[in-house]
Amino acid sequence: MLRKRAFDALRTDVLAVDAGEPLELVASKLQQHLEKCPELDAAVVMRQGRYVGIVSLRTLLSDLNDCALDASLRTSLGDDDFEETYRAACRHCMGRKAADAARRDIPKVSAADPLHLVLDAMIKADSRFAVVLEGERLLGLVPLGEIFREMRRECAQL
Repeated sequence: MLRKRAFDALRTDVLAVDAGEPLELVASKLQQHLEKCPELDAAVVMRQGRYVGIVSLRTLLSDLNDCALDASLRTSLGDDDFEETYRAACRHCMGRKAADAARRDIPKVSAADPLHLVLDAMIKADSRFAVVLEGERLLGLVPLGEIFREMRRECAQL
Protein backbone atom coordinates (compact mmCIF):
# COMPACT_ATOMS: atom_id res chain seq x y z
CA MET A 1 0.00 0.00 0.00
CA LEU A 2 2.98 2.31 0.50
CA ARG A 3 3.73 2.33 -3.23
CA LYS A 4 0.15 3.06 -4.27
CA ARG A 5 -0.65 6.63 -5.27
CA ALA A 6 -3.87 8.61 -5.67
CA PHE A 7 -3.53 7.97 -9.39
CA ASP A 8 -4.03 4.23 -8.77
CA ALA A 9 -7.53 4.84 -7.36
CA LEU A 10 -8.44 7.82 -9.54
CA ARG A 11 -11.84 7.94 -11.22
CA THR A 12 -12.09 10.27 -14.20
CA ASP A 13 -15.72 9.52 -15.05
CA VAL A 14 -16.94 12.22 -12.68
CA LEU A 15 -19.84 14.60 -13.10
CA ALA A 16 -18.76 18.25 -13.17
CA VAL A 17 -21.35 21.01 -12.83
CA ASP A 18 -21.13 24.78 -12.92
CA ALA A 19 -21.25 26.65 -9.61
CA GLY A 20 -24.10 28.80 -10.90
CA GLU A 21 -26.38 25.93 -11.86
CA PRO A 22 -29.53 25.55 -9.76
CA LEU A 23 -29.57 22.55 -7.45
CA GLU A 24 -32.60 21.19 -9.30
CA LEU A 25 -30.48 20.85 -12.46
CA VAL A 26 -27.57 19.40 -10.48
CA ALA A 27 -29.94 16.82 -8.93
CA SER A 28 -31.24 15.88 -12.38
CA LYS A 29 -27.73 15.49 -13.79
CA LEU A 30 -26.66 13.51 -10.74
CA GLN A 31 -29.62 11.17 -11.13
CA GLN A 32 -28.64 10.48 -14.76
CA HIS A 33 -24.97 10.05 -13.80
CA LEU A 34 -25.89 7.52 -11.11
CA GLU A 35 -27.46 5.28 -13.76
CA LYS A 36 -24.00 4.90 -15.36
CA CYS A 37 -21.83 5.16 -12.23
CA PRO A 38 -23.84 4.22 -9.12
CA GLU A 39 -20.78 4.41 -6.86
CA LEU A 40 -20.00 8.02 -7.84
CA ASP A 41 -22.87 9.75 -6.08
CA ALA A 42 -21.34 13.22 -6.20
CA ALA A 43 -20.90 16.13 -8.56
CA VAL A 44 -17.78 18.28 -8.68
CA VAL A 45 -18.73 21.95 -8.61
CA MET A 46 -16.57 24.14 -10.85
CA ARG A 47 -16.46 27.90 -11.49
CA GLN A 48 -14.68 29.04 -14.63
CA GLY A 49 -12.59 25.87 -14.72
CA ARG A 50 -11.63 26.04 -11.04
CA TYR A 51 -12.66 23.60 -8.35
CA VAL A 52 -15.20 24.94 -5.82
CA GLY A 53 -16.43 21.88 -3.93
CA ILE A 54 -18.50 18.69 -4.02
CA VAL A 55 -22.25 18.15 -3.95
CA SER A 56 -22.86 14.54 -3.01
CA LEU A 57 -26.25 12.92 -2.52
CA ARG A 58 -25.68 13.18 1.21
CA THR A 59 -24.80 16.88 1.15
CA LEU A 60 -27.61 17.63 -1.29
CA LEU A 61 -30.24 15.88 0.81
CA SER A 62 -28.88 17.28 4.07
CA ASP A 63 -28.80 20.81 2.66
CA LEU A 64 -32.28 20.44 1.19
CA ASN A 65 -33.68 19.07 4.43
CA ASP A 66 -32.13 21.84 6.52
CA CYS A 67 -33.27 24.56 4.13
CA ALA A 68 -36.79 23.28 3.43
CA LEU A 69 -37.58 22.04 6.91
CA ASP A 70 -36.45 25.28 8.52
CA ALA A 71 -38.46 27.39 6.06
CA SER A 72 -41.52 25.13 6.41
CA LEU A 73 -41.51 25.18 10.18
CA ARG A 74 -41.24 28.97 10.19
CA THR A 75 -44.09 29.54 7.72
CA SER A 76 -46.45 26.61 8.30
CA LEU A 77 -49.73 27.16 10.05
CA GLY A 78 -49.69 23.62 11.42
CA ASP A 79 -50.58 20.10 10.32
CA ASP A 80 -53.15 21.27 7.78
CA ASP A 81 -50.71 22.98 5.43
CA PHE A 82 -47.28 21.64 6.43
CA GLU A 83 -46.87 19.22 3.48
CA GLU A 84 -47.79 21.89 0.92
CA THR A 85 -45.54 24.43 2.64
CA TYR A 86 -42.68 21.89 2.75
CA ARG A 87 -43.03 21.15 -1.00
CA ALA A 88 -42.97 24.86 -1.79
CA ALA A 89 -39.90 25.31 0.41
CA CYS A 90 -38.18 22.37 -1.36
CA ARG A 91 -38.83 23.98 -4.74
CA HIS A 92 -37.41 27.25 -3.46
CA CYS A 93 -34.33 25.57 -1.96
CA MET A 94 -33.66 23.58 -5.14
CA GLY A 95 -33.51 26.91 -6.98
CA ARG A 96 -30.38 27.90 -5.07
CA LYS A 97 -26.99 27.61 -6.78
CA ALA A 98 -24.73 24.56 -6.66
CA ALA A 99 -22.00 26.63 -5.00
CA ASP A 100 -24.37 27.29 -2.07
CA ALA A 101 -24.60 23.59 -1.22
CA ALA A 102 -21.06 22.54 -2.19
CA ARG A 103 -18.96 21.00 0.52
CA ARG A 104 -15.61 22.79 0.45
CA ASP A 105 -13.67 20.77 3.04
CA ILE A 106 -13.10 17.77 0.78
CA PRO A 107 -9.41 16.77 0.76
CA LYS A 108 -7.49 18.06 -2.27
CA VAL A 109 -4.64 15.84 -3.38
CA SER A 110 -2.31 15.39 -6.31
CA ALA A 111 -2.13 12.25 -8.43
CA ALA A 112 1.30 11.41 -6.97
CA ASP A 113 0.23 11.59 -3.32
CA PRO A 114 0.59 8.28 -1.45
CA LEU A 115 -2.75 6.52 -1.21
CA HIS A 116 -2.41 5.89 2.53
CA LEU A 117 -2.08 9.66 3.08
CA VAL A 118 -5.10 10.29 0.85
CA LEU A 119 -7.09 7.83 2.96
CA ASP A 120 -5.89 9.50 6.15
CA ALA A 121 -7.02 12.93 4.86
CA MET A 122 -10.42 11.50 3.88
CA ILE A 123 -10.91 9.93 7.30
CA LYS A 124 -9.95 13.15 9.09
CA ALA A 125 -12.33 15.20 6.91
CA ASP A 126 -15.10 12.58 7.24
CA SER A 127 -15.29 12.45 3.45
CA ARG A 128 -15.99 9.61 1.05
CA PHE A 129 -14.02 11.39 -1.68
CA ALA A 130 -10.75 13.18 -2.31
CA VAL A 131 -10.45 15.59 -5.22
CA VAL A 132 -7.41 15.09 -7.42
CA LEU A 133 -6.10 18.35 -8.85
CA GLU A 134 -3.14 19.27 -10.99
CA GLY A 135 -2.74 22.92 -10.19
CA GLU A 136 -6.24 24.26 -10.84
CA ARG A 137 -7.19 21.47 -13.27
CA LEU A 138 -9.52 18.72 -12.09
CA LEU A 139 -8.18 15.23 -12.82
CA GLY A 140 -10.92 13.30 -11.02
CA LEU A 141 -11.98 11.85 -7.69
CA VAL A 142 -10.64 9.16 -5.43
CA PRO A 143 -13.69 7.48 -3.88
CA LEU A 144 -13.39 5.53 -0.67
CA GLY A 145 -14.59 2.42 -2.52
CA GLU A 146 -11.60 2.55 -4.88
CA ILE A 147 -9.18 2.73 -1.96
CA PHE A 148 -10.96 -0.27 -0.44
CA ARG A 149 -10.52 -2.19 -3.73
CA GLU A 150 -6.81 -1.31 -3.82
CA MET A 151 -6.38 -2.48 -0.23
CA ARG A 152 -8.21 -5.73 -0.97
CA ARG A 153 -5.92 -6.37 -3.96
CA GLU A 154 -2.88 -5.78 -1.76
CA CYS A 155 -4.20 -8.11 0.95
CA ALA A 156 -4.99 -10.83 -1.61
CA GLN A 157 -1.34 -10.87 -2.71
CA LEU A 158 -0.07 -11.87 0.75
